[in-house]
Amino acid sequence: MMPSIRLSAVFVGLFCIVLGATAVHAADAFSVKVEGLQGDLKSNVEAQLASMGIGSITIEGRYRARVRSGVRTGLRALGYYDPQLKFSWGPKPAEGSRNPRELTVVVTPGDPVKVMGAELSLEGDAANDPDFAVLRKNLPKKGSVLNHGEYEDFKKSVQSLATRKGYFQGRFTKNELGVSRERREAYWRLAYDSGPRWHFGPVSFSGGQIDADMLEPLVPFKDGEPYAAPKLAQLNENLADTGWFSSAVVAPDFKQADVENHIVPMSGALTPRKGNIIETGVGYSTDAGPRFTGKWEKPWVNSRGHSLSFASTVSGKEQTMDASYKMPLQKSPLEEFWLAQGGLKHTNLNDTKSMQTSLAATRYWNMEDGWQRSIGLHWLIDNFTQGDTDATTMLVYPTIAFNRTRSRGGSMPMWGDSQRYSLDIARELWGSDINFWAFNAQGAIIRSYAARHRLIGRYAFGWISSSSFDEVPPDMRFFAGGDRSIRGYDYKSLSPRDASGDLRGAKRLLTASLEYQFNVTGSWWGAAFVDTGEAVDRLDSTHFKTGAGLGIRWQSPVGPVKLDIARPIGDPDHKGFAFYIGLGPEL
Repeated sequence: MMPSIRLSAVFVGLFCIVLGATAVHAADAFSVKVEGLQGDLKSNVEAQLASMGIGSITIEGRYRARVRSGVRTGLRALGYYDPQLKFSWGPKPAEGSRNPRELTVVVTPGDPVKVMGAELSLEGDAANDPDFAVLRKNLPKKGSVLNHGEYEDFKKSVQSLATRKGYFQGRFTKNELGVSRERREAYWRLAYDSGPRWHFGPVSFSGGQIDADMLEPLVPFKDGEPYAAPKLAQLNENLADTGWFSSAVVAPDFKQADVENHIVPMSGALTPRKGNIIETGVGYSTDAGPRFTGKWEKPWVNSRGHSLSFASTVSGKEQTMDASYKMPLQKSPLEEFWLAQGGLKHTNLNDTKSMQTSLAATRYWNMEDGWQRSIGLHWLIDNFTQGDTDATTMLVYPTIAFNRTRSRGGSMPMWGDSQRYSLDIARELWGSDINFWAFNAQGAIIRSYAARHRLIGRYAFGWISSSSFDEVPPDMRFFAGGDRSIRGYDYKSLSPRDASGDLRGAKRLLTASLEYQFNVTGSWWGAAFVDTGEAVDRLDSTHFKTGAGLGIRWQSPVGPVKLDIARPIGDPDHKGFAFYIGLGPEL
């Protein structure tokens, strides 16, 4: 029985020790308050104390020693090596209180250590690299306060630049941060041996379904060219932009590297995108009402990278079906391609009823400066009623177009602009029922000020010339009014009218809009706007229609969701308010 009694006594003793420790921890928990510091000094000291886990210490002497160490470490990182610290304890909490006892430390940081010299010597090919010469300019100036974080960041920037530019064997041969506390002086002494700069080797791809000669033009560097990480990143981006692959990763293959000549081949692992992609959607806008969309896409149909898609949109006022076949050109698959298109479009809006069939073949060039240029040939037949006119018109017309969109800032950009220009020419000479030419121009600009203010400007201009205007399809005539035109008026409700008072469509269009947005909170913005313009037959004999209003914008992940209320200004025939709901890009 004696062993059992002794073992029980041991357990009882351990239980009392644990219980006592718990009681001490509850009674003598501490917190610290730092005074005398501001800005980065205070933030760094508090971060250092938080990282040390000193809240678990319950003995006063040990707690104060750890706080002293944490404060000194936090200040030393920012160049203050000799601070003066004064400690004072707050009153002990009342019996049973859960509030910790507070230790206040008043800090006088003293004079900082200053950098009196900083040097980076370079050996290897980087010694003649202009980018490293630029990097040298980031060394601290004589007399600047020592900052250990800046020292470590500078070393990382040297190594990062070396890696980006292909100095894969680079290393620091000297890495010294000397500090004299007595003189309060510090010196950076760095030496970096970059070794030789490596060069791009041949690029190979595996796992892909597209012919190699279609992928080669996507490579933005030549075999033997000095290695540069941005060019490798551009290659990966180019592969992603084709839409042919669900995954495309190209990286240096050091296992196959030519060490003697410092050449590293690039190896690309490709995963084909799914052969069939189906998308459906539901939307709503005031102009079109409820809208249902569906799309079937085959991102690649053969080893030449051709793609096929069918799309359909159904709303109460308009229904469309479109098919397109894209054929990239081998010499520049991303920038140059042919697009064959066919479509059906039914419209029943205001005084317009139309059934349209169209075919088109268009050649596209995507330019390096962001402009897209296209030249195409269109065939169209439209059986329509516009007001009191019934007609069937067939058109054969070439088109030339230029457009560019630029933006920064995601789905609701803080900076951007867009421009679109097109010219259509139809002649009986090449099979059209009528002669006409039409010019269209649209533009938008977004600028931001002081982070919370946005200005958006838009314009649209159009001009049709034809001696047979009544036979021009309604889709090519001009109407104004609606969300992206003149708010306060119904969608496409402004144009000249015929003898029966029905909308006829116009030969000229000119509209402009200015909108101011203010960030209220988070993703919510308020808006105030004014729109003006008109669709007429003669721009020199018109009285512009003007609408103004207020709105709300919500910055959703897929673009701004908008709610506007507007009314016409100075128009005795239109005095009511109009509401607009929409989702979509602003450019």
